[in-house]
Amino acid sequence: MATNERYTGWSTVPGPETRRMIRDASEEMGGLVRSTLGPFGLDKMVVRRMPDDELRWFVSNDGSAIVEEFEGETDHPVAQRFVRAVENHEADYGDGSTTFVLLASELTTAAMDLVDRGVHPNDVIEGFSIGAQRTLERWNEATIPLTNAAGRLDRDRLRAVATTGMTNGREGEWQLGEFADTVVDAVLRVSDPKTGSVRLDHAKTVAVPGGSVSDSTLVDGVVLPETVVTGERLLPATGPVLLVDGSLKPRNLSANVNVSVEDDADTERIANGSRDSERIAATIAATGAVAVVVTGDADMAVAKELARHGAILLRNVKHTDFEYIKRATGATHRGPVRPNERIDPDILGHATVRFRDAGRDDDWVAFEPPAAAESPACTLVVRGGTQAAAEEAERRVRDSKNALRACVITPKALPAGGAAETAAAHAVRELAPRFGGREQLAVERFADVLESVPKTLARNAGLDPMDALADLRSRYAAGHRRTAISSDGSVVDDVTADGGGLDPYQIRVSGLIRAVEFVTALVRIDGVLLDERPPTAGRVLDDPETGPEGAMDG
Repeated sequence: MATNERYTGWSTVPGPETRRMIRDASEEMGGLVRSTLGPFGLDKMVVRRMPDDELRWFVSNDGSAIVEEFEGETDHPVAQRFVRAVENHEADYGDGSTTFVLLASELTTAAMDLVDRGVHPNDVIEGFSIGAQRTLERWNEATIPLTNAAGRLDRDRLRAVATTGMTNGREGEWQLGEFADTVVDAVLRVSDPKTGSVRLDHAKTVAVPGGSVSDSTLVDGVVLPETVVTGERLLPATGPVLLVDGSLKPRNLSANVNVSVEDDADTERIANGSRDSERIAATIAATGAVAVVVTGDADMAVAKELARHGAILLRNVKHTDFEYIKRATGATHRGPVRPNERIDPDILGHATVRFRDAGRDDDWVAFEPPAAAESPACTLVVRGGTQAAAEEAERRVRDSKNALRACVITPKALPAGGAAETAAAHAVRELAPRFGGREQLAVERFADVLESVPKTLARNAGLDPMDALADLRSRYAAGHRRTAISSDGSVVDDVTADGGGLDPYQIRVSGLIRAVEFVTALVRIDGVLLDERPPTAGRVLDDPETGPEGAMDG
């Protein structure tokens, strides 16, 4: 780093040091998740000291959870880019973040090495683009359809995807394999394969300590952490459900305030408000509703009157939960209810409303539709011996749901265990000699990066990575196009032979494309201008022309 003599307070980081900084940060981010990849991936314990000086910790092998812990905790620009990229990938797909981070880290390191060897950044970008395009072509050729001859989604293959997503193929460690069919049922229930739409927010998961993961169940309807205003004694109850988008208050009374009665007008106003509360409750009671769900606030007098008529009230319900209840009960929401107003009975839903033990301090409220209703909304109650075990199992189920969503949207899969990367690396190496000079070096290095995935899987399984890679290459050359590292830690000819070993095509493709885009944005950086001046109000707010460009303009 050198001080810039012309612009006082600024330092210049030259190209080699900049590339070293980018390389080191990328290697560190990749190192955070490398050992967690695959069925033999290990866990990380993340410990953080909180503002109250208490230590918070968790144990996980979820790459996105580990990387996202650094949000707001690092000032390194490259690390921040990794965190943002993982968050974006996780928001879009909810799965595949570990492989994305590994590929982005390896590609960035390879790019910095090539530039240090004299390869122009544009040649690196071009070579990586060629490698990525050939990879996508090879993967498209190797896809495994997830539909049957009739064009419907194949449940057996979806189950294989779900199992891989939850257990990485190691069902002995996590007894969730037998739960895979249930997860498939839940996702298909909230999916429309014709349009490719999937509403995973209508198939939520709840972690409940106690029992084992094999005790996990699928509950028809909704289980939510909502609070009944009054009338808990009325549950369980079966009958109509009214949904109100808005508030439930008499018009003559404002919000909770202390009212001092000084004259007859005040007395009359309060009396009118009380009568309005009674009328609103009576209007709702005329529908026979056993539960009223309101997105806004509700007057306590209305709640008490409803309880007297045999209906419970849930108020200030989040709109996402409100939509969830609509889907489960089949109701159509309406606006605020006015006194003596007729409510159309056709908008009412129907459910059994009860409390359910969710392993927490308070029981949650469940809306269970009639058996014949075939409601698309459901809740996956995931069990575990401890709170931590239940939450880890619930995370794995969520990963499986996200993988299945990608399969409904794009009903294609790729063989897992590094098979897809081995095949793509072979195709990229065959293509490399067609290009001359330094561009060829970048194409060949791209193939090396692809093979970092099976090498990492082999290392995590206790194999010698170079021996395993040589074995994979040999088997692929012999015609075994799905050779991979299996879930038992050995090199096999076909990872899908036992009906498993499938990864969602859409997630794998997205991870590769994002990794290439990630490194493309970094490889063209040839230096850093670092402002080391202490911030001042005048410079930050009022003087935008004190940087190098502004000084040059002056």
